[in-house]
Amino acid sequence: MDGKGEPMSQEALNKVVELKASPGAGTKVTAGLRPKALRRRMLVISFLLCVVLPAILGSAYFLFVASDRYVSGAGFAVRSMESGGGADLFGTFTGLADAGSTTSDSHILLKYLRSRTMLEQLERDFPLRQAFSAPGIDFLSRLDPGSEIEHVLDYWEGMISTTYDNMSGILTFSVQAFTPADAERIARLVLEYCTQLVNDLSEKARADAVAFAEGEVQRAEERLRAATENLRNFRESEQSIDPTRSAEMQIQIVGALERQLLDIRARIAALEGTVDADSPALQSLRRQEDALERQIEAKQSEITSGEKVIGASGSALSGQLATYEALEVERNFAQQAYASALSSLEKARVEAGRQQRYLAVYEWPALAEYPLYPRRVLNSLLLTVVLCAVWGIGALIVYAVRDHLS
Repeated sequence: MDGKGEPMSQEALNKVVELKASPGAGTKVTAGLRPKALRRRMLVISFLLCVVLPAILGSAYFLFVASDRYVSGAGFAVRSMESGGGADLFGTFTGLADAGSTTSDSHILLKYLRSRTMLEQLERDFPLRQAFSAPGIDFLSRLDPGSEIEHVLDYWEGMISTTYDNMSGILTFSVQAFTPADAERIARLVLEYCTQLVNDLSEKARADAVAFAEGEVQRAEERLRAATENLRNFRESEQSIDPTRSAEMQIQIVGALERQLLDIRARIAALEGTVDADSPALQSLRRQEDALERQIEAKQSEITSGEKVIGASGSALSGQLATYEALEVERNFAQQAYASALSSLEKARVEAGRQQRYLAVYEWPALAEYPLYPRRVLNSLLLTVVLCAVWGIGALIVYAVRDHLS
């Protein structure tokens, strides 16, 4: 029958039969349907292979195969006996750590927790390879006991996690192991190593401070010894213990002579109006005046030019005085520097008697009661989500490339 409900004619039926029997017509009909079906089939197969199968295997591993891992850790902060905290506060806001601050020590501990040095020390005190390669551990989590130290270090970095708070200076770490006792034992050993490292850093800082202070004392002592030796050599060469006192004596003598000269001149002035110029008294006073003037000139010459000065070198008393004052100033400075160096050394030794850096522990390692890892359900869900996302991105890229090529 046709679309109107009327019976089809014999001629129309023959045409329909010819169309169905024609091979070209069948090829045209299926040619438009086969690529779409093939693409859908390939898409389903890729989803099964890339998402469903790995998700099933991964979930089976997390749910039934993965070994339990127990966690134990500690929390602490590096503290200083010093009252000043300007350097640490500056490092907190700028991210820069001073070489002698507790912030710097905390960053050293962060590096130390993942270092080969600490791992080798841990292997000496604890059977690390044996504990992480026990037969009961699953094949993906098990450590090969014959691994090189570099591979063991990579494995250790996966078993320890660290955090550091710049604002409070608190550092925490947690260690994973396959038994609660192993986790607690490893955490306690790691905390002991951190304490020892902080003590060593503090001891090294104290030793450096004392050594520096002792070096300053030695240099100040050598300077004082040299200044004293120079002053002694000057006194021996000039044959004068204290040129300052010699100058004072010379000045006092010149002053006394000048006073006598003034007195004689006053007496001469008084007599000149009352007696003759050839008077014996006046002549005697004039001879005294001349003698005093020569003495004053001689003494002044000794002070300025060095003539007839007390001293084998024959140098001027003013030159002696300048040289002596320079040597005396150098000796006084050397004495003050030596006294200051001794005070600094004593202070350094007093501070060295204290523990300037120490570990303030607020959370000690404890025995775990429940395995926190692996997070079986969460890991299974995350694996499925990641696989779906990767498969979806890959499918979009393939379709985009196909459309671009077509």
